[in-house]
Amino acid sequence: MERILCPIDFSSTSAKAVDYAVYIAQHAGAHLSLMHVLHLPIVDTSETALVASELLGEQMRDAAEKLKALCRQLEERHGANRDGGFTCDYILREALLTDLASELTAHGGYNLIVMGTTGLDNTMEELLIGSNTEAVIEEVKCPVLSVPGTAPSPALERIIYATDYSTEDMYALKQVVQLGSFFGSHIDVVHVVKPNARSSSEEAEHFWGELQQKFPGVPLSFHEITNKHRDEGLKNYLKKTGGEVLAVVRRRKGFLKELFSQSLAERLTYQAEVPLLVLQGEKATTT
Repeated sequence: MERILCPIDFSSTSAKAVDYAVYIAQHAGAHLSLMHVLHLPIVDTSETALVASELLGEQMRDAAEKLKALCRQLEERHGANRDGGFTCDYILREALLTDLASELTAHGGYNLIVMGTTGLDNTMEELLIGSNTEAVIEEVKCPVLSVPGTAPSPALERIIYATDYSTEDMYALKQVVQLGSFFGSHIDVVHVVKPNARSSSEEAEHFWGELQQKFPGVPLSFHEITNKHRDEGLKNYLKKTGGEVLAVVRRRKGFLKELFSQSLAERLTYQAEVPLLVLQGEKATTT
């Protein structure tokens, strides 16, 4: 965990993401970059192009001042760039958020993105933040920690990893173990079984044995729980155990559209309570 990217829009939601990004950077001894993007709209005349360009210039100057002030704040409060155990800078670009995030994670050495998102019943502005988070998760090839604006103070003492016994789990869990190592996190690996489904104890025992072999000495535990809905089961487990982060694998394009679909939204109320760590299921290759 060497470089952390934290996209911000100066909202209270992104401020919560900054709290988590700083917390992780401090413990990991990482470099943190606060990133803000602006995008010049497509215009059809030279006059409107001039006005848009002037407006963009004003927005860039305003954003630069806010970013400098935020970096100074992190230096004064948390010792960034001093004796706080981590370094911090900012990135300000005219670009699309997804394009710049993809570029920096593919070629800039950033291996974790921390950004804000929202749950249900939010304003249109907050919903747009959520859709931006979804778009970034769909495009980048590194873990993304999605932090709700209502999340509690940062803590990573207990991470809940949702498994379905897939071949992608071991690579994803390696990423979770790496993150957890900076905090001494206990990692609960949880599989949800439907009440009428056949639960193979042999499969569960094999999976647990493989976990112990792959991650010796890591504070791991394995649990099978029963619930009609996977999401509801995970939510209940989080509340029961005091889990502070839920980790899931992004297996394919469109995963987040399915996860945040209206049909699932009613069962994903934990989305507004704890951060969601979305992981790659297989090692990404750069081109």
